[in-house]
Amino acid sequence: MNKVLVFLLFVLCSFNGFGQVKSVFFDAEDKVTTDSTKAESYAIYGKVTGDSIYIFKKYDLDGYLMVTGSFKDEGLTIPHGKFVYYDWINPYDSFTNHETVARGKERYITLSGNFKNGRREGRWVSYYVNGDVKDVANYKGNLLNGEYKSFEANGNLKESGQFVNNKKEGEWSLKGGLQVVTFKNDKVIATVNKTRKQLKKEKEQQSQSKL
Repeated sequence: MNKVLVFLLFVLCSFNGFGQVKSVFFDAEDKVTTDSTKAESYAIYGKVTGDSIYIFKKYDLDGYLMVTGSFKDEGLTIPHGKFVYYDWINPYDSFTNHETVARGKERYITLSGNFKNGRREGRWVSYYVNGDVKDVANYKGNLLNGEYKSFEANGNLKESGQFVNNKKEGEWSLKGGLQVVTFKNDKVIATVNKTRKQLKKEKEQQSQSKL
C-alpha cells in the first residue's frame, strides 16, 4: 500500500493545470471506498481550470493504467466524453506476441468509445491483444443501434448485422457468411445455411461485378 501512496502523490503532482485534483479508492466490487486497506484500484480525477469536465484516470494497485475518461460531475456518476479501457497481455495465450511483452508493452487497449451525459453514444470498438479490431458496435441513447461487426483474430468477418434499439433486425451474416439469419424484433424468422463452395462462388461473383 505504501507503494500505491507514493505513486498516488506522483500522479497528483503531474496534474499540472488542474484547479482541483482528488483521489478515490475502489473495492473488489468496483465501488468507492474510504478504506484504503480494502482498495483493489484507485483513481485520480481533476477539473481543468476554467472547464466543467472532470478528467479521470484509474489504476490498479501496481500503478498500471486501467481506464481513462471524463465525467460531468464530481461524484463520478455521469461519464461524458471518450473512454479508453486497458487490459493485461497474457504471455501464456497462444495468440499473444511474446516479443511485444518482452518490449515492455504489458497492457493493451481492449475497448474505446464515447459517452454522452452518462450514456453510450456512437461507435464503440473492442480490440484483440495485437491491436486488431475485435468488435464494432454503434450506440444511440445507450442502446445498440445501427451496424454491428465481429471479427475473427485473423481479421476475417465473423458476424455482421443491424441493431434497432438493442434488438437484432433484418438479415444477419453469421459463421463467416455460412449462415444468414433474418431477425424481426430480435426473433428469428428465417435461416439459410450455405456450403463453403456456395460462399466462395458468391464472393467470386461479387468480385467480378466490381470490375
